This record gives sequence, structure tokens and C-alpha cells, in this order.
Amino acid sequence: MNFSPESRLRLGTAIFAGLLGLAGVWILSVEIIRPTLPFFPSDAAAAEAAAAHRSAAGVAASIGLVRGDLWADYAMTLAPEASVQFGGAVSSTAPEAFDNARAAAIASAELAPHDSRVWLLLAGLDARRNGLTRNVAGPLKMSYYTGPNELALIPSRLGIATRSTALIDPELQILVAGEIRTIVTRRPELKPLIIAAYRSATPDGKNFVQSTLAGLDPALLTALRAVPR
Repeated sequence: MNFSPESRLRLGTAIFAGLLGLAGVWILSVEIIRPTLPFFPSDAAAAEAAAAHRSAAGVAASIGLVRGDLWADYAMTLAPEASVQFGGAVSSTAPEAFDNARAAAIASAELAPHDSRVWLLLAGLDARRNGLTRNVAGPLKMSYYTGPNELALIPSRLGIATRSTALIDPELQILVAGEIRTIVTRRPELKPLIIAAYRSATPDGKNFVQSTLAGLDPALLTALRAVPR
């Protein structure tokens, strides 16, 4: 059957409109199902609240499929402890949940490598499962590179960095020192985050924080040295 140019144009327009409509339904359905979660829960209360929306986050990620932000949300609900470095305790996560969370986080990193949350989540998952070793340096550095000014990530980033042996990495030292310097010079209201990280830091981590603050903020350095070991 031969179609006139006008008929082919109408058919092509109709097909395009149908595909556009399906895409609209797909996007809208995901946004309806997707739960409202904190950008990155860094305290126990926020982590527990995120975990309560695990089922909805999982459905949204499955429907969204190629949206890395949805997989990052789902990963955070599967292993809330991975994002919590300070504050109250969070209920224990089963090993299989950690495996599922890491798989979701890796999927997110592959689909949305610009999302700084997922790199920090991977660092937190590795730290919880394998200990605070040098293995966390890679994802931790990626978190700094992709989200250097994300204030919500500072507590967990400083906490992991100063408690792990990854801090012997010269590149990571530059990134962590830069974050501390930014807090002192531009966001002094966030200085309590440095103190919180210092309290739980390793001896090497404490020495690093002190050396970074030397000549930068003598008053804060004095306060840190008064923190009970």
C-alpha cells in the first residue's frame, strides 16, 4: 500500500505523539510512587525515616530503571547505617541487605556517575562491611570531585576520612583539607562538624585535622586539643 507524503507525515506525527505520551506516563508514574527522602541522611532519625520507605523506593527504581537517582534513593533505604557516622544507633542491617544496597549503589553510579551521594554511600558500605581501610579512598574521592559543595555530605565524608587508613592517600588529604578549610573560612557555623569528626577520628586522623588547622584557626585547634581522648 502506497502512502502519500501527507499520510506518512500524519502517521509519523501520531507515532511520535504516542511515544511522547508513554514517556510522560512513565515519568509521572515514577514521581507519584517515589517517596520523599532526605538528600543524604546523616543522622539516625533521618536514616530510620528513609528505611521506612524502602518498598516504595524499590518500586520507583524498578519502574524508572535507567534513572540513577532512583537507584541511589533505594540503596540508601536498604542500608541506612551506611550513611550514619554520628548520633544514635540505627537498627542492624542483614548481610544480604548490604549486598543488595551495594548492587543498587553500583547501578546508580553507572547510570548517574555525577551523583556525589552514591559515591559516598559506596564508601560507607565498604567501610561498614570491610572496615575503614584504604579501599574507601576511591569512592570517597569521587564523592568530593562530584559534590565538593554538598553540605549534607560533610558529616559522613569527614567521619569516614578521619577514621580510615584511606587518609594516607595524598590526593584524599588535599580534598579533606580543602573541605576543612572551606568550613573554617566560609561556613564557620559548620565547625561543630569538624569537632564531631575529630572525636571519633583515629590518632592519625586527629593529627591530620590538627595540622590542617594549624595557622588556620588557632581557637578551634585549642578547642580540639581539649577534647577528651
